[in-house]
Amino acid sequence: MREILVGVERAPVGRAQRYRSAVLAVPLIALALLTAMGATAQDATDATAGEASGSELPNNYTIGKNDVLEIQVFGLDELDIKSRVNQDGTVSLPLLGVVALEGLTVDEAERRIGDLLSEGELIRDPQVSIFVEEFVSRGVAVQGAVRVPGVYQMMGTQTVLDMLGQAGGIDGQNAGEKIFVIRKLDDGSQETLEVDAKRLVELGDTTQNLALRPGDILLVPHERRHRVYVSGAVETPGPIEFSASQGITLLQAVTAAGGPTKRANLSEVTILRTLPDGTQSKIVVNLKKIRKGRAEDYVLQANDTIVLKDWFF
Repeated sequence: MREILVGVERAPVGRAQRYRSAVLAVPLIALALLTAMGATAQDATDATAGEASGSELPNNYTIGKNDVLEIQVFGLDELDIKSRVNQDGTVSLPLLGVVALEGLTVDEAERRIGDLLSEGELIRDPQVSIFVEEFVSRGVAVQGAVRVPGVYQMMGTQTVLDMLGQAGGIDGQNAGEKIFVIRKLDDGSQETLEVDAKRLVELGDTTQNLALRPGDILLVPHERRHRVYVSGAVETPGPIEFSASQGITLLQAVTAAGGPTKRANLSEVTILRTLPDGTQSKIVVNLKKIRKGRAEDYVLQANDTIVLKDWFF
């Protein structure tokens, strides 16, 4: 067993014009409720007080069943309608009848309607514009530390908070400090966008409230939990759990164990640590100096054992 005497141990303590954008603002209170109580997306939307940028329709987005389309034809008001795509993939249009649009991109659908108008000699050089108002045919998969993981359909423009609300909110006891948006790009490659969960949920920073696209994966990783063990002259000896991302110090661990007893020897607190090669090291720390601010607190590692001896031990 190797023994290390520590006088003052220094360690770190711990984004085309024709598509619309939606405005969502969420105040700090709504954000906190989202995590603590699993507030719905509607709750968050009703309490607006900031701004988040909208999403842009992907170039390769294909129209699907149940999508809601707003179709406009310049100079032909009879065709200016809003319609939901039927289960057979068609839309019923005035003057044209039933038109199959499922599986077409927005550009392809605009060209198809334009061709039909030209073939029927209804209008010369038709200018067709389609806006997908509700992206129902493709959803966002919400995974990880949320109350109800699953695939949720997009109803118009949706943000990270909207989808977290649909999934029942973040499981605050098990969620880490980062949220990831995994997105497939037009060229087939993949990008991962990072969201700071603390800034978004706790601080109300809506710059972190990214707009989502159909097909995105919203991942809330589970927080890794570790333990240290406190024994000897403390009020409640036993294991102490801590967050891997936040870490824990000697003073924090002893405090979590109820604090030292009146007869605890704080001048020589022993930390037993198993090294990667399987051997054990013995680290002696003066907790008395740490408590008085005369020495830096000591950062513990997972599975460390802290032993506080009694003066009469």
